[in-house]
Amino acid sequence: MSLFKSIQKYKNNIALISNLTGPITYSELVKQTMSIKKCIPERSLVFLITQNTVAPLICYISSIRNNYVILMIDIKTNAENVSKLFKLYNPTFIIAPKKWLKNSKFNNGLVVKNIYDYVICKTSKKKIKNINLNLSLLLPTSGSMGSPKFVRLSNKNLKINTDSIIKSLNIKSKDRTITTMPYSYSYMLSIINTYIESGASIVVCNYSIFNKEFWEQFKKNKITSLSGVPYIYEMLIKLGLEKIYIPSLKILTQAGGKLNNTLAKKIIQFCKNKKIKFFMMYGQTEASARMSLLNWKDAERKIESIGKPIPFTKMWIEDNAGKIIKKPNIVGELIFKGKNVSQGYCNNIRDLKKKDTNKGILKTGDLATFDEEGFFYIKGRKNRIIKIFGNRFSLDEIENSMLESGIKIICKEDNEKLLVFFESDFLESEVLKRISNITGQNKIAFKCISIKSFPRTMSGKIDYVKLGWHLNA
Repeated sequence: MSLFKSIQKYKNNIALISNLTGPITYSELVKQTMSIKKCIPERSLVFLITQNTVAPLICYISSIRNNYVILMIDIKTNAENVSKLFKLYNPTFIIAPKKWLKNSKFNNGLVVKNIYDYVICKTSKKKIKNINLNLSLLLPTSGSMGSPKFVRLSNKNLKINTDSIIKSLNIKSKDRTITTMPYSYSYMLSIINTYIESGASIVVCNYSIFNKEFWEQFKKNKITSLSGVPYIYEMLIKLGLEKIYIPSLKILTQAGGKLNNTLAKKIIQFCKNKKIKFFMMYGQTEASARMSLLNWKDAERKIESIGKPIPFTKMWIEDNAGKIIKKPNIVGELIFKGKNVSQGYCNNIRDLKKKDTNKGILKTGDLATFDEEGFFYIKGRKNRIIKIFGNRFSLDEIENSMLESGIKIICKEDNEKLLVFFESDFLESEVLKRISNITGQNKIAFKCISIKSFPRTMSGKIDYVKLGWHLNA
């Protein structure tokens, strides 16, 4: 069975809730997906500009049900980057907010349908031939930077992962969650998949956790499950966990990076006091999002662990020679196996016809160990990929984008922020503004450090050890 193919059985259950639409039942949701089916032929490539409102969520569900190939782009992605993606992929349709489309370069297309604050627009591009029949979804690898690199996911990838998470978290049709992250972020999309597939409810909220309107909807709709990346939990603690607590809340889930022990202990203690189940999880977009889970029962005694692999999957550690490490507490690369592993990457229209290059095996790029009980622990990264507020970015890509804009920087990962080193020819305020715009992330995610010149090794490469000395200068 494919993802979302049987959701009509939930009939009068509430699927979506928002201030704009009120409650939408599963019967109404299915009718809307059927209406969209009349406008877009099967296997069409569709660009979906996403924000946390009802229309893009309906269009996403429709795309999965109706067998389109959907490429998701966060609304924060700047216009120039969207134009680059358009030229690389030639989509036949763009689904976007009316205001966004009006102010874009794509407003000369044919509007074929209105959905609340969104429109479905047919472009001048012809339907692409020979797209891999298994390809269903293209998810970005680097937040809202507009990188041409996307992860190729099949319906089977999504369905398998969704079923595993539903089983792991015991999600039922009576459960209700609320949106806290962008749809184009694989963790949020995984939450959407599991709740819709279970016949549960999603409160669609376009406010951040800093807005009182978010908490009004949270309390009014009696949310049973709340999810977030480490930054969200950091903010929840600052807001006061007791203040946001409601009796209906039964589950908290966390993914998108390691939650530091101090914060984790506070969350765990709060959950113990309130009888809430707290699940810390690990995942990558390349594996349809979530890959392992630390059960709430083990959270306190295994606080640094990412837990064990989700159902229907396997994990192991390999050394530099590719040999499996069988003894505990030895560092090697974490390898993941499962039918939820993506088909590979996509960089342009030609890659849409590619077959599955991963064959169910994902080399995560994470250095890890396991203990005597089979719990896994992340120890670091093999390459320069980081997560900022749950969004994954390539440090090389950020540096290159900044260089294109006229500012040379060097990025270095830190426990709390991304360190941005720049030569003193530039103003700190300008560097901060530019990197925030390019990445689409809040300025508080960065710490800019002015230096006279970049230290280099004898071979001419950046000396990252000496670079770190400037932190204490």
